[in-house]
Amino acid sequence: MRFVKAQTAQGPRLGVVNADDVVALSATESRLETYFGDDGEQLERLGSAILAAPASQSALTDLRLLQPVDPPSMRDFMVFEEHIKPSWKRSGLTHGPDIWYEQPLGYFSNAANLMGPDQAVEIPGDATKLDFELEVGAIVGHEVRSASPAQAAGSIAGFLILCDWSARDTQLHEMEGLLGPFKGKDFGSSLGPVFVTPDEIEGRRAGNGYDLLMTSAVNGRTYGSDRWSSAYWSFEELISYASWNSVVTPGSLIGSGTCQGGCVLELSSRHSPEEFPWLASGDEVSLTIETMGEIRAHVEASQRGAWPGLKSVEAGTAQPGATDHDRVDEP
Repeated sequence: MRFVKAQTAQGPRLGVVNADDVVALSATESRLETYFGDDGEQLERLGSAILAAPASQSALTDLRLLQPVDPPSMRDFMVFEEHIKPSWKRSGLTHGPDIWYEQPLGYFSNAANLMGPDQAVEIPGDATKLDFELEVGAIVGHEVRSASPAQAAGSIAGFLILCDWSARDTQLHEMEGLLGPFKGKDFGSSLGPVFVTPDEIEGRRAGNGYDLLMTSAVNGRTYGSDRWSSAYWSFEELISYASWNSVVTPGSLIGSGTCQGGCVLELSSRHSPEEFPWLASGDEVSLTIETMGEIRAHVEASQRGAWPGLKSVEAGTAQPGATDHDRVDEP
């Protein structure tokens, strides 16, 4: 099944997309999460019921599509080796560190700032290096605790496009403090419009993912592309690792990390900053994955400056009460 959530005169309503991209809309249903909790049987019954007795039908392109789910938490990983190779090369490495190949690497992000597929993204604070990240997102359908990869396989309710917006100057500056990304990431992530259940794409299974094309573009110009099947880690492995000695709750969002050609940082390193500049106000970003539709986001100018609580640093000692004008270490 391919599910969407559309804005209608009656409020948000779930719909099922058929092979001709015509959407059968429900008369009453508005939340997929109500049908999580098992291995997908409830979602299958929901989709069949909507198709059997739709309240209305519309072309997919005629609908105002919303984010199809509201995840309570978000973990983001890094599974595409070709994407990260330029970064390793800049660090003087001929290949990745052993730990990258031994276990999945990821971090918690901010599920409170998730946005829909056509919502604008505002440049955060005084950042000057806004970037997109084209990823696959998986939604966990039932609770997972200390599961093996095989046990985690049946926990995936569906997939959708994920864009992890990143302020690279803020991100890299704060990570000088030897802690993971925080304010360079938490201002927003976008979810694609189409929620695809695993059975819908089972015939495209390949490698550690699926043989689906992922494409990024800015202002109508194609930036890069990759295939999900090139992933080094599978979502079953990611969910298993996230759950080990812990718990992954129903509805949680698991991000794959950026595919090859899926962000400005990688592309400017491979080619040049002149050919692939940072995003600016007025730019339009388009991110697509086969069967999952498109995120199309307009970039807006920042409405806020730097955080007003910044302190100056002198000889390695922060000065309490210093104002922004006293600050010497600009991000």
